[in-house]
Amino acid sequence: MNLLNSDELLDLLERQQVLTSQQRQVITLEKGKQRQKLLKRADDNGGGVDKSYPDLVDIIASFRLEINGRKGALLDEEAIMQAVARDCKLPFKKLDPLALDMDIVTKSIPRNFAVTHLLLPFNKQDGVLDIAVYHPDNKTVLADIEQANQVTVRPFIATKSDIRKIQADFFGFQKSIRAAESQFAGPGIGSSVDIGNLEQFVKISSAKEISSSDQHIKSAVNHLFHYALDQQASDIHIEPKRDACMVRFRIDGMLHPIYKLPKAVHAAITARIKSLARMDISEKRRPQDGRIKLGVGGKKEVEIRVSTVPVSFGEKTVMRILDSDMIFQDLDNLAFSHRDRQVFDSFINAPHGIVLVTGPTGSGKSTTLYSTLKKIATPEKNIVTVEDPVEMVHEEFNQISVQPLIDVTFSTILRNILRQDPDIIMIGEIRDLETASHAVQAAMTGHLVLSTLHTNDAVSSIVRLMDMGLEPFLISSTLLGCVAQRLVRTICPGCVETFQMEKEELQKLGFPVSGGGTVELKRGKGCRQCRGTGYKGRCGVFEVFVFSEQINRLLRAGEGVNEMRKVAIREGMTTLREDAWQKVKAGITTYQEAMRVTS
Repeated sequence: MNLLNSDELLDLLERQQVLTSQQRQVITLEKGKQRQKLLKRADDNGGGVDKSYPDLVDIIASFRLEINGRKGALLDEEAIMQAVARDCKLPFKKLDPLALDMDIVTKSIPRNFAVTHLLLPFNKQDGVLDIAVYHPDNKTVLADIEQANQVTVRPFIATKSDIRKIQADFFGFQKSIRAAESQFAGPGIGSSVDIGNLEQFVKISSAKEISSSDQHIKSAVNHLFHYALDQQASDIHIEPKRDACMVRFRIDGMLHPIYKLPKAVHAAITARIKSLARMDISEKRRPQDGRIKLGVGGKKEVEIRVSTVPVSFGEKTVMRILDSDMIFQDLDNLAFSHRDRQVFDSFINAPHGIVLVTGPTGSGKSTTLYSTLKKIATPEKNIVTVEDPVEMVHEEFNQISVQPLIDVTFSTILRNILRQDPDIIMIGEIRDLETASHAVQAAMTGHLVLSTLHTNDAVSSIVRLMDMGLEPFLISSTLLGCVAQRLVRTICPGCVETFQMEKEELQKLGFPVSGGGTVELKRGKGCRQCRGTGYKGRCGVFEVFVFSEQINRLLRAGEGVNEMRKVAIREGMTTLREDAWQKVKAGITTYQEAMRVTS
């Protein structure tokens, strides 16, 4: 295990042409001072590093040198280990936690042995055990594993940071789950700070603070929160099955299986989450809603909306993670086209009227509304929101939570809300005629009302309001316009590539393409950054509909939604499909994503 801590590593990097001779001289002269700097930095951060830190790989990476011949590319830990893999003729493995099987990682090799030698088993098939290793010259250890497990070991080079992080996550979580399974006991409630009647603040331990001395279920739940935040998940699903408990994360709109836990710990994990969310632990027959506010590492606060429902094998828990950085965005970052942004600005700057945002669950309506309220919030305006439940608490808004158990509903709140002297009212959702009538009354008395509606497109909002029983003349006198939206996954910038596609094929799929020949589009090949999906992150696709005088005449004449849509398009409205196509042409997303969300 001397290669990664000797001058042989510098020889190797020069041989692989990622390090110049001048850069090598700098490293040789300064590595002693750099080692002391790294040790001091580790001490200032509370220690917690192993005895081998820093090795030569850590020292070289800390110089942040540019890779020879690759402008802007840094010689970081991953670049160094890729060079080592090439020189040793071994494959390099970028470890993706979502693609790993916990049983293979934690049960193939004893924990202490894996941690000591920096090994991580990640696949086992047909008598072959694939192991990520940090030290390529660790052949004796690999031979011992082959003899002990009666398998053929296939080594892959990986970075120390990846191996260490996954070992801490997987072995720590597995230890908590095993202990909880054996004890089959729910934990007590940890310390918390009550900061209001809508939320409870709970400081979760940092990854370094979680230890075996914590109560096992508490540690397991803390790990789930940390892991979901690390993976940028939007939802955590904890689902009871006949013989197990499944944990899945929704990342970029897609669900990924994460863990398969013993059924014995399901009730205890659910009880812990319900206690944090101030829900009734003893009530398991009815759906419940709650919320948790997490302080993560003392640097950031995240809100989690919790929902439980009884299913066939127990209570299913879904937690929606609400990050203030994501939900309160600048409107310029929401991917409106120039025309749509101008029209939307005219809506939100109007003195009174109704603006509706439509779309299915998970289409970004809350982000659009909260970002809009943040933009128009000033000390001169009184903004009141009525939500079920309040998704993200913001001190500039006066937020009211619907509580049906004590008859605090949308309609009952709206009956009294005008006495609160509001300038702008945001209603979480218009669900019935009574709520719609109160919204119209507020708009007619000089208030700007923002709300959501569940329709497939913007123009259909008019028909939906009429179906509820709202009179056409009330709609025409108050409605400013509607915004329909969806979320598409964006192409990963780390593996984007161009390709040619026949225009005729795109025309058959319904895209507004004219002429013949081919068009150049972009897609993601799939890489380590995007876990092979070709996508990373999401952006909005919009359809902004103006309730114009011509539309008003059609409504009064009793014309249908199709005729209204034709007129709206003639007046400049861009449909969801057309806006998605513009983002396909701009290389933001793929035509497959555009088809998926606008079909």
